[in-house]
Amino acid sequence: MSIISCSLDKNESKNRLYNDTLAERVKINIEEARSISDISTLNETIIVLSKLSLEKSSAYREKIISYKLIKDNIEIKKDLNDLAKKKLILLPTRLNKKEVSELSKIDGADFFEAYLSKIIELLKSEITESEYLSVMTNDLDFKVLAVKIIVKLNYNLNQIHKTRVEPLTI
Repeated sequence: MSIISCSLDKNESKNRLYNDTLAERVKINIEEARSISDISTLNETIIVLSKLSLEKSSAYREKIISYKLIKDNIEIKKDLNDLAKKKLILLPTRLNKKEVSELSKIDGADFFEAYLSKIIELLKSEITESEYLSVMTNDLDFKVLAVKIIVKLNYNLNQIHKTRVEPLTI
């Protein structure tokens, strides 16, 4: 009987280890899905706010910044959607309507400064969430996506900071 008992202990130990490993992987999968969903929402908000900026701004510099943000964030959106499809993750089609509504109420010269401030905040949040994704996952696809997003967003953030500091030269 003691031999059977040892065998059962080994199998029970293996099952427990397998279940613990499986539970940890499920937790990571859920966190990956949550993270790219958050990135997607931030990304969509940037796109909508940049389109609003195109409607409200008339200056060339302002339009260039908005076009660049739209272009880059649409590329990010495509990459997010492609990876989500591959990983069988359903991304939300939502954005922060409160932020859009608040910004749409501002007119004139104050609009673009408020727009840039909000975009900087959103870009930093999206960068932070992308960095978190790259650290918490072991999945190479998620890591590559996170790095691509971080590079684009940091570039845009730097361009916005340069625009705010440098006077326009023609």
